[in-house]
Amino acid sequence: MEEKHLFPEIPFNYALCLKRECPKASTCLRQLAEQDISDSVERWMIISPKYQVTLEGECPHYRPDVKVIYAKGFTRLLDNLPYAQMKSVISRLRNLFSERTYYRVRKGERLLSPAEQKEIQHILVRCGIDEPPKFDAYVEDYAW
Repeated sequence: MEEKHLFPEIPFNYALCLKRECPKASTCLRQLAEQDISDSVERWMIISPKYQVTLEGECPHYRPDVKVIYAKGFTRLLDNLPYAQMKSVISRLRNLFSERTYYRVRKGERLLSPAEQKEIQHILVRCGIDEPPKFDAYVEDYAW
C-alpha cells in the first residue's frame, strides 16, 4: 500500500523541528512535517536542538499549520490604467522586486505572499489607484 502524507510537498531543505515537548508542536509545520516525512528520505535539515535549548519566549522558527491565500500573476492588473500611471506602478513594482523577479511574479511563475500582496496594494494606492488589486488567480497553500 502507498504511503499517504499530509504534507506531500515539503520544500527542499525545509528545516524540521525535533522538539516534541514544545507547547506549539501540535500546530507547527516544522514539527508536523517532521512527523509526516517519508521513511525513504535519507537526509533532513533540522533546527539544532542545542540552539533550541537557548531560546527564551516565542520560537522564531514557528510556522502555523494554517493555509494562506497566495496570488498568482497580475498580467491584467495594469491594463486599464493611463500610461503615466502604469509607468509609475511598474517602476515601483520593479523596485519592490528585482527586474527578473518582477517578470516572474507578473506571469505567475512565483507566487505572492499575503504580505507582498499588501505591498502591491500600497504601491497602487500611492499611485492614485484606490481599487484593491485583482490578481490573475489565487492559490491556497501553507506558509512554509
